[in-house]
Amino acid sequence: MMTLHNQIQRMIKMTSEIKIEKKASEVIQPESVNEARQALQAKKDLSGANLEGLQLDNLHATGAIFRKTNLKNANLSHGLLISPNFYKTNATGAAVDRTVIVNGDLVKACFAEADLSESALVGANAEEADFHGANLRQAGLFGTNLCNANLTNANLANSRFAGVNVTGADFSGADMSRAKAYQVNWEQAKVPPEPLPEGFIQLPKWAWSAILGSFLGILGVIVYAILRRKSANS
Repeated sequence: MMTLHNQIQRMIKMTSEIKIEKKASEVIQPESVNEARQALQAKKDLSGANLEGLQLDNLHATGAIFRKTNLKNANLSHGLLISPNFYKTNATGAAVDRTVIVNGDLVKACFAEADLSESALVGANAEEADFHGANLRQAGLFGTNLCNANLTNANLANSRFAGVNVTGADFSGADMSRAKAYQVNWEQAKVPPEPLPEGFIQLPKWAWSAILGSFLGILGVIVYAILRRKSANS
């Protein structure tokens, strides 16, 4: 029997879906790579747009909206994306390697067979996302939500997990060789990886806080430098 809490959560999700569908008639369809870059950097809503195969590498953007966008085989490598919206995006086979995604919405997004090697997902919400067969080799997932995500047959070799929610996630057939993890409850996964990743070197909690603070500080400097450069060029 569905609890009151679950009913409320379901209603919230349905309301969000309705709001998204109302914007379907307002789809902005870029005609070129440059037009797509300008639209994303201006935070224009590209929900439902067809960006299949576009070369969007080295993209630095805040609040980019890729909601329900077709990004199949697109190139988003070497980028820095702050608070992007990839809700229900189809990024099958996309190149997202060496890209940093901070506070991103990846709920129900499809990154099947995509290349996310050496990328970083920081504070991302990837609930029910599909990473089937994706390449996440040497990727870093920090404070990311992988609840009910599909990571079957994904390549996670040499990856790093820290503070990741894997409740209901499926790691069947995933390659976790030489992967390491910290504060991840693998027992909550639908199918835990085999073998389980080794733990990070045990450090006191204050040390991890210092490391995280340093990382966020460096990230802040990078974002500030990008914004200053954009202001100087405008």
